[in-house]
Amino acid sequence: MLGFRQVGLKTDTENLEKDITRLSSTFADAKKALSINWKQVQEKLKPNEVAIDLVSFDFYDKKWTGEVMYGAFVITKDSKFPKYISLFEEKALSKLLERNNLANDTIQANAINKQYMEKELASLFFEPLKNELKNKEVCYLSLSGLAHQVNFTALDVAPFIENKKAMKFHILNSPSELLSYQSARFSTQKNMEFLLFGGINYEKSNALVSKETTDELEMEVTIHKDLETRSGIEKFGYLNGTYTEVKQIEAAAKNKGFATQLFTETNATEEQIKSLSGKTTPYVLHLATHGFFFPNPDKELPKEGFLLDGKSNLYKRSDDPMFRSGLLLAGANKFWRKPNNEKIEDGILTANEISNLDLSACQLVVLSACETGLGQIKGSEGVFGLQRAFKMAGAKNIIMSLWKVPDAQTSELFHYFYTECFNGKSVHDAFQSAQEQMKSKYNPYFWAGFILLE
Repeated sequence: MLGFRQVGLKTDTENLEKDITRLSSTFADAKKALSINWKQVQEKLKPNEVAIDLVSFDFYDKKWTGEVMYGAFVITKDSKFPKYISLFEEKALSKLLERNNLANDTIQANAINKQYMEKELASLFFEPLKNELKNKEVCYLSLSGLAHQVNFTALDVAPFIENKKAMKFHILNSPSELLSYQSARFSTQKNMEFLLFGGINYEKSNALVSKETTDELEMEVTIHKDLETRSGIEKFGYLNGTYTEVKQIEAAAKNKGFATQLFTETNATEEQIKSLSGKTTPYVLHLATHGFFFPNPDKELPKEGFLLDGKSNLYKRSDDPMFRSGLLLAGANKFWRKPNNEKIEDGILTANEISNLDLSACQLVVLSACETGLGQIKGSEGVFGLQRAFKMAGAKNIIMSLWKVPDAQTSELFHYFYTECFNGKSVHDAFQSAQEQMKSKYNPYFWAGFILLE
């Protein structure tokens, strides 16, 4: 018995060593980032580039005023020191972003179109910064507070930069990331693989199908047409466009010599996502599915003893913002309606679960779903939701959405994006090109919802 115990302990020790090695590397990277000073950031900048670090903070004037102020630290190639510029009070931005409180999709779409087609939102950020932006072509921008809810690449900043060329925005977690910044590209030489999830059956999964002799599901899949958006509350319907979307990407990737794995219907399971943890081969993860995000719950609502239903469910009531944001996979509808008391994954992949995975080999995550860029905003700490989760898991680049995305136009956007990537453009340039193509055909509501976090 002792011999077996020694073998077991040896295995446990080896596994712990692997975990410590991975975590030590992550810790070392974080420690290195904290030691970076602004001079190192400046050294990476070219004369036509600028680094802007947005900040938000509670304002103190002999006492706490209750106001939240926004400002920006600006670094250029010829800066003698980082320059601080005061921008605005948060309530001014909050008023412009009231779309998030509009229940009617048509009214919300009109509000979004107004925000990005008129000048007020762009002016709020860039009018105070126009002297620093003069003749600049590239901006490395890190966000704070409600700025996380803005797609800066969709704003018209031409009046503020005095440059004939359009401004290129690179959204980074912090200015320190500029030191290791390198725009991702697809390469068959790296043995890059494409893992694609779409056309998902939200009523059944492989795990549930094996149990149906004792537990027959009662609800049928409801198919929504072109105006379907990738979100749901009481029940998640099949998304026609997502199957076409991933099949087109699969065909294009194979045509360029990339390995692919396609997960659809009952095979697009939560287990498949979690099995990627620790994978070493570089890959792209494309998730075309429903997403969800719930704001901070009403403190007066009961936290225990309530019935789990579409209007007041476990995820909506959680105190943890990383549980109030997630993605839906095969079989999710069953457990969205009632608690999971079974020893199988429930198809509801929360931000919390994602954050505990090792996705460091993932070069790009595409969250082709509704409101995947949202989460609880904690000032300078950023967004607590899917974008934080995938970054914590180690993903290098993330494409995500800020509002309910029309299904058909989403598929079209990503068709353009991958075509540009496979033709040799970087992820950043391909994404910008895809949005420009969409801009020539549609109002901002149909394309500006997606952002790229590098």
